[in-house]
Amino acid sequence: MAQVLSIESAIHEQLAQAGTCSLDELAALLPGYSWAQVFAAVDRLTREGTVTLKHPAPFRYLLSLAPRRSAEARHVMQS
Repeated sequence: MAQVLSIESAIHEQLAQAGTCSLDELAALLPGYSWAQVFAAVDRLTREGTVTLKHPAPFRYLLSLAPRRSAEARHVMQS
């Protein structure tokens, strides 16, 4: 579980610095993790609402941190 938390923290940190990036770009920024590990962590983070996944064009997905307001609202709704 410690590795899950560290990869999620690393993703949050990279997205905070980069703003918006593709999954491949994010994986390249995290060389200590495999592409599959990054993908799985991004999947968890998008499902919980802390990372936003946008699909601006065919075969193009962009990741960014979700606005804090949305993440807090989702947490309140789940409680």
